Amino acid sequence: MKGKGKGGWKLVCRGRLSVWVVAAVAFIGIMAGNDVLAASSSSGAEQASTPSLPAKAQRHQATLERAHDWLDHGQGKAAYDLLQPLLPELSGLVVYDTLFGHAAIQADEPSQAAFAFERCLASQPENGTCRLGMARAHMDLQEVASARQELNALSSAGAPEHVQEVIEDYVNRLSGVEAVNTDTRLTSYIEVGAGYDSNINNATSRSSMALPLFNGLEFKLSPEGRQSESGFASAKYHLRYSTPIATNWRFLAQGNVAATGNWATHRYDTVVSDAEVGLARQNGPHQLVMKLQGQNYRLHERDYRNVAGVLGQYTYSASDRSQLTVFGQASRLYYPRNSLRNTNRYTLGATWMHGLANDRAVTFLSAHGGQEKTVKSHAPRQYGHHFTGARAGGMVLLTPRMQLEAGAGAERRRYGGRDLLFLKGRRDTHYDAYAGLSYAINRKLSIRPRYRYVRNRSNIALYDYSRHVVSLNLRYELF
Repeated sequence: MKGKGKGGWKLVCRGRLSVWVVAAVAFIGIMAGNDVLAASSSSGAEQASTPSLPAKAQRHQATLERAHDWLDHGQGKAAYDLLQPLLPELSGLVVYDTLFGHAAIQADEPSQAAFAFERCLASQPENGTCRLGMARAHMDLQEVASARQELNALSSAGAPEHVQEVIEDYVNRLSGVEAVNTDTRLTSYIEVGAGYDSNINNATSRSSMALPLFNGLEFKLSPEGRQSESGFASAKYHLRYSTPIATNWRFLAQGNVAATGNWATHRYDTVVSDAEVGLARQNGPHQLVMKLQGQNYRLHERDYRNVAGVLGQYTYSASDRSQLTVFGQASRLYYPRNSLRNTNRYTLGATWMHGLANDRAVTFLSAHGGQEKTVKSHAPRQYGHHFTGARAGGMVLLTPRMQLEAGAGAERRRYGGRDLLFLKGRRDTHYDAYAGLSYAINRKLSIRPRYRYVRNRSNIALYDYSRHVVSLNLRYELF
């Protein structure tokens, strides 16, 4: 049964699926990022007199709802793989064809999307949602004339104003004319949490140790030099912005402020602020990024360390699922209360990322190396070191609302000179691992439990320690 709205914008509605079929339209994948026929839902989708799905579709109602959930969370490939086996049985049903068409668009299967929307329009020529989907499929297939024909038909049908804006944007894209601000992106969130830290000062658990400088005489460590545990509260604000400034060029900016307050003592409370600005150039599978970076690290309400540096990064997309990135970074580390510790840090590295499980999972492997070199010639050599390391990890989408991530890394550090108290060169191997879960309560709010383990093995007992951090965080996406 056809809706009777103006220009055919009120969709076919069959039972309880009618509401979410309209919602699925919002994920057609409009390049402007703002979408379209969430528009058509505000135009008003009406319940038809048919109380339920056709009999042959009722058996698959749970599958259709699950596919919608995947679409609702931007997982078009997963929705497509779920719906594709039903094609022989449900092809020709408007509810199915509309959902399958949008999933095919997101899964980069424009030919399948075109067939699905064509079947929909054969049943309902006035269905504006399917016609806009058909226009998008033609665009992805580089069929400019056919896309223009569909858009002209939509425009003359008296679509709502917000849909007309999308149509106009598509027409501009077909003409190669894109407004500079169309692709501007702004994201921001706040996050608060609480947890437990077994070693807030990264210190050894030993209470005393022998010092070779004093012929092995054993000294007792002060309380500040020994491992301290505490519960803590934390808060973070994040902001990211990017906008096109010329063909293939974007301006990038990002900032974070993170604070941690310990309950047992405020001696190790921290506030870390960082910012970066830069440019990115995209040319097919190649992307080049250059950034200026800065950070301020405050410990117990006093500046502990400042960092200023540059980052260069090249990324090659070998396929839709694989990326190789190489990067180089140079930074100056300033210690306001001990300038002898000031160093220049240089890092080179590479990362390989690959999508798995129909793009519901991502894995990465990274390797890096470099050195920190003291700025002042008379500074103790043990303030500088060489390092090499590797990391591996990934993320998997367990359900449309739940995401699991985990990773681990190791870094070998070889310090210069000899330690004055222990009369030998320091050698550390730093291990860390993490695991976290993210559950989306709704589109804005998510809960995020997280565990982190740190183990620093050192040939000098003073620097040998382990650490466990458990936290529960609540994140709210501002925009």
